[in-house]
Amino acid sequence: MAVIVENPRRTRLILALAGLAVAVLGGILWLIGDDNHVQGSNSMVVHSAAAWGDVLGYSTDEDAEMAAAQDQYDTGETQMTVGIVLAIAGLAVFGSRWRIPPTTEKC
Repeated sequence: MAVIVENPRRTRLILALAGLAVAVLGGILWLIGDDNHVQGSNSMVVHSAAAWGDVLGYSTDEDAEMAAAQDQYDTGETQMTVGIVLAIAGLAVFGSRWRIPPTTEKC
């Protein structure tokens, strides 16, 4: 079902540009989140002595670094999820421009 608007050319343009902007923003946020996710994962491996120290019963000085790595890992996962949601929402907004029929008159 088509949507009737007063100025279809402008509405289609706005939907296309807004959808692309939100999709690009989501992609950038996903890339930043992926980087944080990988760096946090690598830092957790490097500072895994803190986790093994807790399991085996000896003390290490890497507890703060391990906690920071876990926080960075979790932040990266959250950023990736939000980025994917924004990218999908942006593509949905971009796709909604086809619900408005184009005009045939020249302005």
